[in-house]
Amino acid sequence: MNFIKKFAKEISVFGLVLVIFLGLFIYRQATFKDYKTVSQNELTQMVKDKKDFVVVLGDSTDSTVASYQDIMTTYTTKNRSTPFYYLDTSEIDDIDSYVEETFDTNVTYPVTFIIKDGKVTAKKEGYNQYYSLYDFIHENFE
Repeated sequence: MNFIKKFAKEISVFGLVLVIFLGLFIYRQATFKDYKTVSQNELTQMVKDKKDFVVVLGDSTDSTVASYQDIMTTYTTKNRSTPFYYLDTSEIDDIDSYVEETFDTNVTYPVTFIIKDGKVTAKKEGYNQYYSLYDFIHENFE
């Protein structure tokens, strides 16, 4: 009989720990959102499909872009409704001709594009602080 009581007590403690971890996991999923990294083909298809979104193009090996990725994560976590994407240009051989063909513009990197109906409505070149990025997107996307 003591064995059953001891076993039931251990199961209830395990259940309580499991519920706490499950609650923390659900909380993180509800409060954290990250930007989505897309491939060159996916980005081209989204433009052809005339979607509305924000995309950042930059080389992930560059220290400026690496710190900008933290700003992008903060923005997407606080503004979950904005479709936000990132294209890593380090994997593309001729990024300048791709950008010229796809977006009909020349840029320096990193660059943030606002795309509406498959067309560039605004662009901002270079590194942005959080509030600069926030203002840029809310002035041009909303």
